[in-house]
Amino acid sequence: MAITEMFGGVVVMMLMTYSLIPLFPFVYVLLRWRQAREGEPADPQLGLKVALHYFATIGLHVVLMALVAVLYSFLIDSPRASEELIRIGAGLLIGGGIILGGHQTLLRSITDSATRPNVARVFAGLNLVLCGLIGMGALLAASVMLCQENTPEGGFKLVFVLMAVYLGTWGLQARRLIGYSRA
Repeated sequence: MAITEMFGGVVVMMLMTYSLIPLFPFVYVLLRWRQAREGEPADPQLGLKVALHYFATIGLHVVLMALVAVLYSFLIDSPRASEELIRIGAGLLIGGGIILGGHQTLLRSITDSATRPNVARVFAGLNLVLCGLIGMGALLAASVMLCQENTPEGGFKLVFVLMAVYLGTWGLQARRLIGYSRA
């Protein structure tokens, strides 16, 4: 039960953070202002692209939490808790994958994101920051745990998995962002 509450709480907290932080209007206003400042013609799909990228970002982070749950399940000693985490991870992976894949499919099929990647660039940068913050937070937590006398093994394993998943994704997002800057 504690495992379910822990991961359920993390996912709920993550989704609340995304809903509390007004990313959608902030990104939309920023990009609209940038277009006006640079004298570009208005992008008639800007709002749609921002909304689709916003939900794809949420889907990505749900998938990442699913990976954390599944990988952590392989490191814990309790078969019951491990099975519970695998089930949680599978559910999050299915839901997050549908959200992420569906929104990416919509971005490719009904928008001009391939030719006007300004929104994709902004969200790649946002994901770089979010993954970096979570990954570096896990790295700092691991560093502190290493210096403690009595570190709980389960906490250290969870921090290690968070660090691996989020810093790995941080690297992939950095590569993606570099690719946008070369195009």
